[in-house]
Amino acid sequence: MQSRPGTFRETTYTPKLAGLDDLGSSLINLEIDVSRYRANLRAIRDFVAPARVIAVLKANAYGFGVAGLLPILAEFEDMSAAVATPDEALELRALGYPGRIILLGYTHPKCYYQILHSGCQLSAYRPENIAPLAEAALELKRPLELHVKVDTGMTRLGVSVDALAGFLSEIGRHPQLAVVGLFSHFADSGVPDARINELQISRFQRAIEIASAELGYRPECHLANSGAVLNFPAAHLDSVRVGLLPMGIYPPGDYETRIAIEPCCRLSSEVIDIHRIKPGEGVSYCHSFISERETSIATLPYGYADGNPRRLSNHSAVLIGGRRFPLVGNIAMDYVMADVGDYDVRLGDEAVYIGAQRGPWGEDSISIYEVAEAADTVSYEITCAWGRRVRRVYTES
Repeated sequence: MQSRPGTFRETTYTPKLAGLDDLGSSLINLEIDVSRYRANLRAIRDFVAPARVIAVLKANAYGFGVAGLLPILAEFEDMSAAVATPDEALELRALGYPGRIILLGYTHPKCYYQILHSGCQLSAYRPENIAPLAEAALELKRPLELHVKVDTGMTRLGVSVDALAGFLSEIGRHPQLAVVGLFSHFADSGVPDARINELQISRFQRAIEIASAELGYRPECHLANSGAVLNFPAAHLDSVRVGLLPMGIYPPGDYETRIAIEPCCRLSSEVIDIHRIKPGEGVSYCHSFISERETSIATLPYGYADGNPRRLSNHSAVLIGGRRFPLVGNIAMDYVMADVGDYDVRLGDEAVYIGAQRGPWGEDSISIYEVAEAADTVSYEITCAWGRRVRRVYTES
């Protein structure tokens, strides 16, 4: 990726540099190292072999930007993509992804005619949807390929194990439908000794037996998500599904097994204003922070509309000049403020929310796990919340 010409910091910006590289006003950068993403995919592939990797790219690739990651995934002919909704599947096709796409979630009948011609494989688990799905598939010149979802304990989507034989028999009445996959989803794979994991593995093995007997062949079976990839090698089966793991982010849980993956992202913006305040003065909405001393407050563009959780107000930090500074006051829709004390923070200085920084005052890093813990949530929610105003920048290290 070519570097941007000149500098675009407010205090040194030169208008004559304006041009195609100057499009967009976002000052929030999510840098994604696609070299690490590629290496992580390779490490996961080697770890789970001979099982194949299904890269789950739902929710705009968990917030990392599906358009920037698809070209890397397409380099792996032995991998495929999966999404949750019809719109996501169609977006992958519109972006030119030539590989297999599995639509794991619910597809409303109103979407059948549009999605069937995309060449995607659909999930199936509701008996009442089989007839309209078969009717929509009549115009295809090939059988519509289905992955049957089994509910083994998540209690969210899926046909029960007890009802599986009848469900497969109903699908078998329609020659334009073909079952190519069987899958389920772990409820608590991050906790190795959770009782539900053992039950789910047992139930899915029973589902495989039922499906093989009913179909006369064994379809592609996939059960393991990112947590199960690490904790339950026996559950890798034919394929595994990984979401944040290729980004170098482990799901919540306990893992004795680790893969040689590295975090791919760095989230930053810059200082856009500085205020000097006296003791007793408040900051932001409702003055949830009142300074006990004279200090400087730096304003940064990264509000809850950008994905900075409001519940992190007065509970998180930012790196400026390689040093941690507390973020203070209620996080607003567009901005957040940092208490930078008496440090010589200046307009245009880089502010890092996730990632590492080295500067005149030290060297430090903030992990996404730290941010998620402070927000009392999981890393998935943090990344999926990054909004349109966050500029995704893809780099090769």
